[in-house]
Amino acid sequence: MFRLASFLVVSAWTLLALVACSTGPSRDDPYNAFLQTIASDCKPLIIGDDNMGQAIVFNGVGSTQEHYNSFLGQTSALYHGSIKPDIYRASLTSFVGSGSYNARSFDCIVAHLPVTGVAAPSGSGTK
Repeated sequence: MFRLASFLVVSAWTLLALVACSTGPSRDDPYNAFLQTIASDCKPLIIGDDNMGQAIVFNGVGSTQEHYNSFLGQTSALYHGSIKPDIYRASLTSFVGSGSYNARSFDCIVAHLPVTGVAAPSGSGTK
């Protein structure tokens, strides 16, 4: 009886662990791939006193949680074209703080942004 109960507990924990691991962003998600790339290619990816590269790899460890959340939100907006790089730099520096790695980290992040060929809206030319 004890063996059956132990087996069921271990099985339940294993199933729970598998489900918990699968709830994160898909590795096929382009934004997640972008984050993984900058974490690797921009080492050390430090803004203010926070190691954002380590935080990306270890799910927030290496950074103040509020700073990491702001970094993710602002970086998503930058990646998706909602804000310009100069606004991104200024807003993160204002919230997270300045540091000797900021310029290098921002330059690397911006250099890794996908190139988007956004065409001018139709009808914008002169007739």
